[in-house]
Amino acid sequence: MSTHTELDATVDHEEVVIRRGERTGQPVIVAVHNTKLGPALGGVRLTKYDSPVSAVVDALRLSRAMTFKAAASNNGTGGGKSVVPLLPGGPERVDGQFRTSLLLDVADVVHSLGGRYIVAPDVGTGPTEMRTMRMRTPYVGGYTITPEGIPATTHGTAGGVERALLATAQHLWGTTNLDGRTVAVIGFGAVGRSLTEKLIKRGATVSTTDIDESLREPAEAVGATWIPLDTAHEAEVDILAPCALGGTLTPALVPRLRCKAIVGSANNQLSTDSVADSLRERNIIWTPDFIANAGGILYASGIELQHLTPEQADHRLDEIAETTTRALERSHRDGVTTLAAAYDLARERLAAAETNRP
Repeated sequence: MSTHTELDATVDHEEVVIRRGERTGQPVIVAVHNTKLGPALGGVRLTKYDSPVSAVVDALRLSRAMTFKAAASNNGTGGGKSVVPLLPGGPERVDGQFRTSLLLDVADVVHSLGGRYIVAPDVGTGPTEMRTMRMRTPYVGGYTITPEGIPATTHGTAGGVERALLATAQHLWGTTNLDGRTVAVIGFGAVGRSLTEKLIKRGATVSTTDIDESLREPAEAVGATWIPLDTAHEAEVDILAPCALGGTLTPALVPRLRCKAIVGSANNQLSTDSVADSLRERNIIWTPDFIANAGGILYASGIELQHLTPEQADHRLDEIAETTTRALERSHRDGVTTLAAAYDLARERLAAAETNRP
């Protein structure tokens, strides 16, 4: 698919801003996809891109995905995304004063939108960067650290995936009891580790892996079995939990899968939407990623935008279990993919918001 075709297919956005930062001269891209349900919420991605166009395409695609994530999870926000592309020939390192200046450049663009877009952490950024941007604009989320020292978005994401997985288990087996169930968690980063620990406490037998082999020892220390990364997706388990890179569920992989369900935190897990059809044909239940991994925005938004207590914000994660159940039941009832069912739920909420607009 050509870049121009990709752009034509994804531009249904309310606003796209591309601006060079006054301090650094680096490009800052902000895509506001939809604000029907509230201000657009989405992370700032600070990473390498081959070209400015590929960065714009990513911002368009990711902001649109955020609209459906927010709508499906009933978060009361819309969808947006910002991208700061590190391009060939640009700065080799983004640290020190240059990093601070770059973050303030992003904050300037965010602030200029007057609250239509709220920035949050994504690839290359975290709570520390959000606190820096708050020096310039109040339209920032994802800066909170839990009393245990865990970023609020990490805590929420792991808790949300746990709830989605339990709802999927209930749909499959009629119980949320994980005793004797096997789960392969692919990716032992912050979310993968937290999820692994939660599942082991619930009685599941968990295997895990990561591109970083140094994580093997801490994984085994919490009771997980380490498995090879290159064959992890083909593990013979009850549930596969992708918690690293997206796009790993491909047409070529589907015939080799040996799991009953897939529930994980990774974004954009399907390499193409048609994979959802292939999974359904094999009777493998895929809980859509934008439902399963919405806990980060639910929890952080609860704390930072709605001023809830941590306990109240945790209760918001129960929305994920409810939405998972609704999507899986609709998929079964209507004979459609879980992806189609989840999109329908999100579209219904967006349509209701449009109808109720003054």
